[in-house]
Amino acid sequence: MLELVLFSLPVAIYVLVQTGRRDCTAADALGRVGATTGTGRDHWRGVILFIPLLIAAIIAAWVIPADVREAPGVSIASVASVGAVVGVVLRALGEEVFFRGLLAGVLIRRLGFAWGNLMQALAFLVPHAALLAIDIRLWPILPVQFAVGWVLGHLRHVTGSFLPGALVHIVANVVAGILMG
Repeated sequence: MLELVLFSLPVAIYVLVQTGRRDCTAADALGRVGATTGTGRDHWRGVILFIPLLIAAIIAAWVIPADVREAPGVSIASVASVGAVVGVVLRALGEEVFFRGLLAGVLIRRLGFAWGNLMQALAFLVPHAALLAIDIRLWPILPVQFAVGWVLGHLRHVTGSFLPGALVHIVANVVAGILMG
């Protein structure tokens, strides 16, 4: 829950500041951060991306030695309880709100798609790189996280909404957690 709040706080501040401007309505500000429902077609695009992203995540997790995956303090999306599922869902939602909603929206508008999406995908690696402090053998997660960040940034760009990507991210994390748990 804390991660969702922390990731959402900058987005809420951005929306409030933008709405305070004379030329920006609340709907405009929410649209800038991708807080729209998207269309049915947008969600189908997410469904198509789900399988390859899930496969990549599972392969990365399986490449990590079992002693590392099972070490205290390491949980590679393991979901063994309802509370764990809720935590995985809220973390993924918070990441999408911040990285794809706010960060990708701002960077792509200012730098163009290629550079903006690259920058938000690299920024998405920062909190995941902390896993290397636990064990360097967790490195296979990082290329997958970069790819996920880039692909979901592309989805955010073409749909104008972070919601299709959030749904993909949430379902992939929960399914991977069930399979790995």
